[in-house]
Formats: sequence, structure tokens, C-alpha cells
Amino acid sequence: MKEPKPGDTESALSAFSSISAISPLLLTEIFHSFEDAVVVTDTGRRMVYVNAATEQLFGYTRDELYGQETKILYADDSDFLEQGQKRFNVASRLAAENYRVVYRRSDGEAFLGVTTGATMRSAEGEVVGFMGIVRPARSAEQSLDALQKIHNITSDVAMSHDQKIESLLRAGLDHFGLDIAILSRISGNDYTVEACVDLKGELEPSTRFDVSGTYCVHTLSENKTVGFHFAGKSDIQNHPCYQNFKLESYIGTPIRLRGELYGTINFSSPFPVEPFCKDDYILMELLSDTVSYLLYTKMTEEKLEALARVDELTGLPNRRATLERLSDSVDQSNRFATNLVVLAVDVDHFKNINDKWGHAAGDRALAGFARVASGIGRKTDFCGRVGGEEFVFVLPGSNLEAGEALGNGLRERLAAEPIDIGNGEFITLTVSGGLAMLEKDEAVESILARADEAMYKAKRQGRDRVCW
Repeated sequence: MKEPKPGDTESALSAFSSISAISPLLLTEIFHSFEDAVVVTDTGRRMVYVNAATEQLFGYTRDELYGQETKILYADDSDFLEQGQKRFNVASRLAAENYRVVYRRSDGEAFLGVTTGATMRSAEGEVVGFMGIVRPARSAEQSLDALQKIHNITSDVAMSHDQKIESLLRAGLDHFGLDIAILSRISGNDYTVEACVDLKGELEPSTRFDVSGTYCVHTLSENKTVGFHFAGKSDIQNHPCYQNFKLESYIGTPIRLRGELYGTINFSSPFPVEPFCKDDYILMELLSDTVSYLLYTKMTEEKLEALARVDELTGLPNRRATLERLSDSVDQSNRFATNLVVLAVDVDHFKNINDKWGHAAGDRALAGFARVASGIGRKTDFCGRVGGEEFVFVLPGSNLEAGEALGNGLRERLAAEPIDIGNGEFITLTVSGGLAMLEKDEAVESILARADEAMYKAKRQGRDRVCW
């Protein structure tokens, strides 16, 4: 058999081919894109095949490794000898198993690696070589801590959804040792920073980019977790994100909500890091699933909260929501010394509608009133249903004259638009309205009481009118 020489790729592969039925081409097809480093040796522990991940992890080219003993990869020669005596010899009967050992990269940096070592045998049972699959133990050691942090964050009932998402971003930064964490929202070519943690304080939420100018474009095109540990020495060194921001390291994964793309969660830094390993990719998937769940529950709760604040019949803000918005408007007006007008409105003779045509007709009448009421006033004005046939308009920055004009405009619209109450019947509604303008440091209850008093004055004077 031809003895391979250090750096002789063809000799190494030819030598391995002569002792094994496995084709070197087949090994390349299987392991070239493998995420973990794969090292295959002959019985003398001379390397005859390494994949791309090995070159990336150890910093050597395959030509520098082929024909060399694996001793070159160990930080301590005694570990090389110990593993040779224990498992990498023709007499070994150990089954494939995981073990930890300290390795050394070409630049002299040592790192702890988790290795799966196995003996390769021919069909006749003869040992023809050895295989080792190596990944850095950093994540293997840190992942348990990261998992515990994720569990503690998601189970903390005192934290809001937004606080949990920020804490998860920080936990990811701690795990990967990076500087920038982003939860993005992606729609078409628009990339919006929805939440972020930037240790330098330069990136802000709501910042927008074109998605093609971010590393996330690779994550989206692959539709899976993608990582670069040293962009300047990779195929993406000409990418706009590297050219513009000089981000050396990145790992990101898609986030999907109800089966649709929502965005990404990603971590990056202007400094290179050690290569990402399998545990890092698994952790990213877990973070993606966790954030997706938090986003889903947040959106569901917000939807339920919104429904709880809407009057089911009319679609207007219900009593609770109306009083809350009125309270906010009163506080703002008192703080900034601006006007605020309240118009209390009651549908005239509503009981007669129920008595004559039934409650279903009364419901249609109220829904019809709400449609008219929603179409008048400014964008800053709003109308809410506070009970039965009683409604309240809140008019920030307005005065009594403008409030009276709105009330009369409502009366005119109702007179011009009879409401279908079913069975071919149409009725024309009239209303009684009462106006009150906020006085200095006045409370919500007080201005509402004065508006009600003015409304009852309108009723006493014959209805279908607006009084101060």
C-alpha cells in the first residue's frame, strides 16, 4: 500500500481507498456539508479524509492534514496516546461512544471538544481505520445553563410578554458571547427591528432595513438556522451587511406564526467567534419556538382584551373602555390646560321601539345609530356606549359651540337616514344631547354628571335637541 505523505491529498485518499470498500467520493458526498467535524484515519491514525467543518473548526486545510497523525489536533500529546491505547487501535473492542478531550487549533488556541469515536471494520471484521466526529464542548457545557434560563424566563408569571422576549434575547447574547440580539418582523423586503438588545446602545426598535442588506436573507433562503462565525474569511465577505456594518459573526433562525413567516431571531457581533456547533443550532430552534409561542399568546390576549372592551351589539367602545379613554383625556387636558367637551346622548323614546317592534328591532336601531355616530366628528373624537340607549361622545381640544355643532350634525344625519329594523320597517331616530366642558382640575365623574344634567334638560324641553 502506498504510504501517504503529509499534505498529499491524492495519496491519502488513494491509501484509504485501498484499505476500505468505502469510496472517498462517497465520504465527501456524505460529510461535506455535515455540521460537525468528521475525521477519518487509517489504522496508523493518519488522516485520510476530513470534511469542510474540520477545516473550519481546526483552522487547517485538508491538504495540511492529509497524511498527518491526528496528534496534530490534540492540545496534549498524552491525550493522543491515551486515546490510541484505549480505542484507536486494531485490538480495540470498544463500541462507538462520546468522550471529551482538549484540542488545539492551528493558531494555538485550545478548546474542549466532544468527540464520538468509532472503529471502522471491513465486511470480514478487519479494522481498516477509525472515525472521529468532533464538536466544540462550549455549547455542551453552556446549553444546560441556557435552557435553565429559558425555563425561568418563560415560567415567570410576573413578567410581561415583552419583558420575557427581551430577557430571552439577553440570554442568547450571554450564551453566544455576542453583542447584538434582534427580534425582527419581516414583510416582503421590509425588515423591521421589533425588539433588540444592543450592548453598545446603537440599535433601536422600529429601525428598518431592506432584508437583502441583512444576513437574515440567508436564513430565509435556507429556511433554517444559519450561522457565520468569521464573515470576513467566508463566502459572504462581499455581502452588504458585512460591507456596511462589518459584522463578523451571526446566527439566526426563522420565526413562524400560525404557519406563516413572522421574522427572525438573530444574534451578531463585529467580532469573530469560535464556530457554532450542533448544540447552538438546537438552542436557536428552541428560542425560535419559545418566542413564537410568546408572540402567539401575546396576540391572542390582546385580541381577547380588545374584544372585552368592545360593545358586541354596536361595535363601539363599551362602558369600561369609554370611561378609561375619557379618564385619559381628562388627565391630559388637566395636565396641559386644553379644552375637553363631553356630549351625553340618549336615544329618544327607545322603550317604545322595543314595545312596538320587539327587542330585535331595538338592537337593529342601536346598531344603526352606532353606524351614524361612527361617521361623524374628527379622528381625535370618539363615541362609546355606556349602557342601554345611552352614548357618550368625547371631544378633546373642542369647545361648547363645536360640541353643539357635532350634536346637531348627528341629529340631522339621523333625520336623513331612516334605519332598517327588519321586516321592511324603517324608523327615524331622534336624540337628546347634553354638553359639558371640562373645568379646571375637574374629575371624570363630575363632567359626566354635568353632561347628563344637560341631557335631561334637553328631554324636559321636548327632546330632539342639544343643550348646554
